[in-house]
Amino acid sequence: MGGLAGLAFPTISSAPVLTTASFLALGGLVAAEARLRPEWVIALAVVVGLLHGYLNGAATSQARLGTLGVVGIVSTLFVVTALAAALVVAIRARWGRIAVRVAGSWIAAIGLLLLGWSLRGA
Repeated sequence: MGGLAGLAFPTISSAPVLTTASFLALGGLVAAEARLRPEWVIALAVVVGLLHGYLNGAATSQARLGTLGVVGIVSTLFVVTALAAALVVAIRARWGRIAVRVAGSWIAAIGLLLLGWSLRGA
């Protein structure tokens, strides 16, 4: 939905503060091994999906890739996310869970670094 909205109304071409803040927030949640209620997970997924979908749709509009470009992005992200989630859910060893948390902290650190750069350039 966000991608189609961005494709139809491409008013914002990029929002580096918002996209990097989502990296920071999601990486922080993984690093903290936060146990969120299902309602919060759904709300977070909808907000992040609509935001990034809109920005991808706007970028796809500028590149003149149309609906097929948005469908390609959505399909690719779904497959990558489903495979990554299945891999993480299958981990039962304590060291594996620690490795996932470390990866989350790296994602949060990347988000923090990019957030600083985007605020510095503004």
